[in-house]
Amino acid sequence: MKSITLKTLATGIVAATLLFTGCKKATNGTNGATGPQGPAGVVPTSTDGFIKGTVTGNRRDGTAFTETFNYTSYWGGPAGTLDSMSASMGGGFSFNLNRSTDIFQTSSASINIYTPSLTNFAGAFGSLNFTYTQSIGTNKEFQFSIGNGSSATAVLTNVAYNKSTGQLTGNYTATSPAGSGGSGNNNTGNAATITGSFQSTITQLYYHNEHVVSNNKF
Repeated sequence: MKSITLKTLATGIVAATLLFTGCKKATNGTNGATGPQGPAGVVPTSTDGFIKGTVTGNRRDGTAFTETFNYTSYWGGPAGTLDSMSASMGGGFSFNLNRSTDIFQTSSASINIYTPSLTNFAGAFGSLNFTYTQSIGTNKEFQFSIGNGSSATAVLTNVAYNKSTGQLTGNYTATSPAGSGGSGNNNTGNAATITGSFQSTITQLYYHNEHVVSNNKF
């Protein structure tokens, strides 16, 4: 058996040292630049104007209530719309606006206004769909709604529409009669009154055909 010379041993030690030092632990590089901001949610929250007021009545247990609300948000579409109505529907014009506190509309209000003229609202009338939800204690919640797909008739006052700015403003009073299952009834079974005001920027709707109703044009 051949003996290992001192020179051979020294050469092996140097080679092992080089191999060990060449296998250092990898380190992370520097962070890259921050990417651009991603797109907003699929249905962003928008705010414009309001539907606000006070609802008064009695709960099912007879307890009287007076609650104030101010709904300002909406999701998708314009803040409010104006459309002309066909002759078969009586002609004239209709305004529609909806506001809520959340996208699920657990508390919301929708006002529809029908008017024969855009400059004189003396003959206008409206309808109100309304829901209101509020916590009244631990595991207790008060829910008020004009339900079953119905709406309460709204008496309108001080309604004004500025075509140049698109602003629609006015006041309303809606009465929900006692009972259940009827048009405009609410879920308490007792009479209730909702009074308040509204304001919204209105978008006029146009279709392929020109709007002409009773010689009125947009």
